[in-house]
Amino acid sequence: MIGTASIQPHSANRKLSPVKMVPYDGPPGTPKFRPVATGPFVVTTYTSIEATCPSRCPFKGAGCYADAGFTKRAGRAMDKRAIGVKAEDVIAEEVRLIDRLWRGDRKGKRWPGRVPQDGARGGRDLRLHVGGDCGNTGGARQLAGAARRWKDRGGGTVWPFTHHWRTVPRSAWGDISVLASVESVKDIKAARKRGYPAAIVVAEHPSDQAYWKGQEKIIPCPAETRGATCSSCRLCLDRDLLAMGVSIGFAIHGADAAKALVQIGKRQ
Repeated sequence: MIGTASIQPHSANRKLSPVKMVPYDGPPGTPKFRPVATGPFVVTTYTSIEATCPSRCPFKGAGCYADAGFTKRAGRAMDKRAIGVKAEDVIAEEVRLIDRLWRGDRKGKRWPGRVPQDGARGGRDLRLHVGGDCGNTGGARQLAGAARRWKDRGGGTVWPFTHHWRTVPRSAWGDISVLASVESVKDIKAARKRGYPAAIVVAEHPSDQAYWKGQEKIIPCPAETRGATCSSCRLCLDRDLLAMGVSIGFAIHGADAAKALVQIGKRQ
């Protein structure tokens, strides 16, 4: 049963890790093929968008890629269960799901199971809340603790994106590799001052090469332009983007791309 958060032990998101398409005998009107992860594997979590994403996010209810397409139904179910629930409690559920993954029972005692060593660099990497956010500083600190325990169990890199970068100090995230989600060059500079590298949403990429927006150098996401995956590219996972002086660019995508384009047009 879906609660206010959910977890996938091996994501079938082709941007995150390799997949293959297999025949799918679903109900009429559904795709005839579905993606199946082939490894290296990536774990993903999702949280209620309504409860954890800031109201100032321009895409909340207006073009968010996670609030449309295949993830829409599950996202709406989480939002429904999160009515009246505090953001910290939603994140606490996300943390419990992470901590309980592969946990076993030995002689009546619970023990923290090891993370499978079938990720790109050993333990599986963990992409936090593909849909949703940290909620607030308390949520980020909860996730920092979960990330430490994840790595203690042999897990790989933990990474998310956040629209809460204006209010949540970078230090609250601990060792998590977190990027600020922004929509303008001005916000890249503001995020950098707060210690966050940035991921900027753009209407489109001029090519698969790095380009400039004003004085900011943008690297277009290789998963969008070169067929890479997050598990192989690792720019957002392991590279020091602040030291490199670059930001990652993501072109508008998703079933509600037209709505998102309207929001981008207001900011760029």
